[in-house]
Amino acid sequence: METSIKKLPKSQIEILVRIPVEEFNNFVEKATLDLGKELEIKGFRKGMAPKEIVEKEIGPGRVLETAANQAIKENYFKAISENKIEAISKPEIEVLKLVPGNPFEFKVKISVLPEVKLPDYKQIASQVKKREVVVAKEEIERLRAEKERIEKERIRQEILDKIAENSQIEIPEVLVESEKKRMLESLKQQVPQMLQIKFEDYLSKINKTGKELLDSFLPEAQRKIKNSLVLKEIERRENIEVSEKEIKEEIDKISKIYPHLDQNQLKDYSESVIRNNKTFQFLESLVK
Repeated sequence: METSIKKLPKSQIEILVRIPVEEFNNFVEKATLDLGKELEIKGFRKGMAPKEIVEKEIGPGRVLETAANQAIKENYFKAISENKIEAISKPEIEVLKLVPGNPFEFKVKISVLPEVKLPDYKQIASQVKKREVVVAKEEIERLRAEKERIEKERIRQEILDKIAENSQIEIPEVLVESEKKRMLESLKQQVPQMLQIKFEDYLSKINKTGKELLDSFLPEAQRKIKNSLVLKEIERRENIEVSEKEIKEEIDKISKIYPHLDQNQLKDYSESVIRNNKTFQFLESLVK
């Protein structure tokens, strides 16, 4: 297998894959064998007809198509792995050459995690100012804890926003579109609960179509994705690690409240929450 990679706009790449004749012939033989296993031909036991007869019965076009699909599946993942590509979208595959006795060629277009060029994030974090939490005498201690939580969230958001504002990232469109749809689905669930009206009635009240509302989420979706990518890059640079013990403790804590959640998804979620929290704690430690 030979590959060449070309960078495209909007954090996409194109991978050109060329499979030599000898290598592709192995896929053709396997495809013929697989297709012939369930074939019933007069004069032969099921699945035992010679290759030439199977090809004639099935047709060379179907054999080539099956071989091409198998070759694409195997070599696409091989190309991704060998080139250490972090794909974040489904591949768009186009066959370029599929002719008997010739190399097989196809290309794949995918979105990938972008390069994140960060500013001096340590200096930016150190310039963020903490506000003193003031609680009146008549206010209960619980209110102090709530005010401190709000101030903590404000500091975290200010740090991240300022770092992201000075970062250079070509934000993948696929992530933005996914975030916009997530925001829309979240709103669809919230509207009936909070406003006691159907979502369609809500659209009428704000005088927008579903598409117009979805499009209005673009700036916020871009901000969220950019901040997420910035945080991920800081995690990588600072070697933020999460232990299995920490993950288990977080899973146990969440499972007590939501016992029916999928454990595999919960593990990924828990690891992400802990890693993000540790990264924010690192950034907060720089605030004067």
